[in-house]
Amino acid sequence: MQPTIREILQLSAMDAGRPQIVGGHAHLDRPVRWVHISDLTDLTDLLEGGELVLTTGLPLADGAQRTRTYLTRLAAQDVAGLVVELGTHLDAVPEQLGTLADSLSLPVVALARRTRFIEVTQQVHRLIVADQYEEVEFARTTHEVFTSLNLARASTTDIVTRAAQTLGAPLVLEDVSRHVLAFCALDTPTATLLHQWAERSRLHDTADASTTGPTWSSVPVGVGSERWGRLVLPAGTADTSRARMVLERAAQSLQLHRMIQQERDALVVQALGGLLDDLLSGRVGEETEAMARATALGLTPSSRYAPLSVRVPQRPGTDALTQGEADRRLLAAVRQAVAAAGESALASIRRAGTVSAVISCASKGPEQTLGAVSTGLRERLTGRSGTDGWAAGTAPASSSLVGAAQGLAEAEHVAEVGLTMPETDRLYRSTDVRLRGLVALLRDDHRLQAFAETELGRLLDHDARTGEDLLGLLRTHLDCSGSKTHTARLTGLSRPTLYSRLRSIEKILGVPLDSAESRTSLHTALMVVDAR
Repeated sequence: MQPTIREILQLSAMDAGRPQIVGGHAHLDRPVRWVHISDLTDLTDLLEGGELVLTTGLPLADGAQRTRTYLTRLAAQDVAGLVVELGTHLDAVPEQLGTLADSLSLPVVALARRTRFIEVTQQVHRLIVADQYEEVEFARTTHEVFTSLNLARASTTDIVTRAAQTLGAPLVLEDVSRHVLAFCALDTPTATLLHQWAERSRLHDTADASTTGPTWSSVPVGVGSERWGRLVLPAGTADTSRARMVLERAAQSLQLHRMIQQERDALVVQALGGLLDDLLSGRVGEETEAMARATALGLTPSSRYAPLSVRVPQRPGTDALTQGEADRRLLAAVRQAVAAAGESALASIRRAGTVSAVISCASKGPEQTLGAVSTGLRERLTGRSGTDGWAAGTAPASSSLVGAAQGLAEAEHVAEVGLTMPETDRLYRSTDVRLRGLVALLRDDHRLQAFAETELGRLLDHDARTGEDLLGLLRTHLDCSGSKTHTARLTGLSRPTLYSRLRSIEKILGVPLDSAESRTSLHTALMVVDAR
């Protein structure tokens, strides 16, 4: 840190002049940037601020008014302080000089003995140069520390911890929602540091990118509009410039870590997608080659492998960037769910809204593994913003990686059908979809669409005109296998009312509901309507 006026007064060259503080006592801890010796009465344009001016008293020897003008100009130029040597042009300190110095918040010191200003200058400048060298050395060391952390692929927590240790103060990394991503409390209790963090953080934020206050310092993490977090020093430090330097360097290191991680993840995802494509297309058919590539990508060898596909519905009009981000979030959710289940997997984005994976069931059986992964998906996807339901599909597990990969086509089909099922947010198997799965495969066939329109068109038109929901009643009746008793119990309708409405449905459709073939056709047509 730069030397203060108080520290300079203790130097041997200055102490030899028997310094006496005339005014501005409250500002003796003001830092001194440089020493300037001059007897000029007007130093305008000669000073830059922060200087300690040494004079033999000539500017103060021309009366009270000129003395006031001289000190006022010094204060306006943000001078650190004034040292006046007595004995050459002044025998005593002018009256009211102390009062004037106090009013201008300008430290003024009188030297009772003649002083070698050149020695004062040399000693002060040695301190300043030493301080500058120390700052340069600190900056170099700080740069090397965080560069080494990045080269060593240190984690986010490691970077935040090292920054906190360098500053000797607790440090918190928060995201744009003010959720704490990482922190280092040092000797501060964690409960104290993070107590009502979001509220406290909001109070100490400002509109600009970075803030520095008497007790809080912060810097943004991220570049421009891509800002994704904030590095916060909740307790102030004595050296704010060093704190700012460390915070900015740590923020750069965190951003670089994030970029490296994203690039690494992108390369891994690309490699995983390439392997799954090769397995599905048959370009890789040998189990030995498949396992060699899979284990190199982090898959744990196992005696059983389970195919899994997770699908979310597509939103019409979604642009490519938004869709890509949604697909990456879905992929991350699948990978996290697999990891939480204690397993590893080859997972990749297969197409928009679909992520497929081959899971190594190394620590537990396929059924238990798939159940745990399904639970993890429910925790990460169900009810989350931007996710309108999801469905997962699987196929029989295999003892080989190649065999499990070949089951992905079935798993993807099952997941696609699962989105059309009445109950989503769950895992489906081929035995769950059956006829509905066939309908889902053929739903875009105009002949199937014409069949559904022929079967149900008149009833749909009736409901649209009258506002009734006879289609819903028909659905319930078909789900009850044509049992009027069961239908009445589920709908809460009286038997006369139910019988009347069922006769209306038969009349509108022109088919009997007590015919098994009629019910089968109508049920199939309902599945086609649901799959649209």
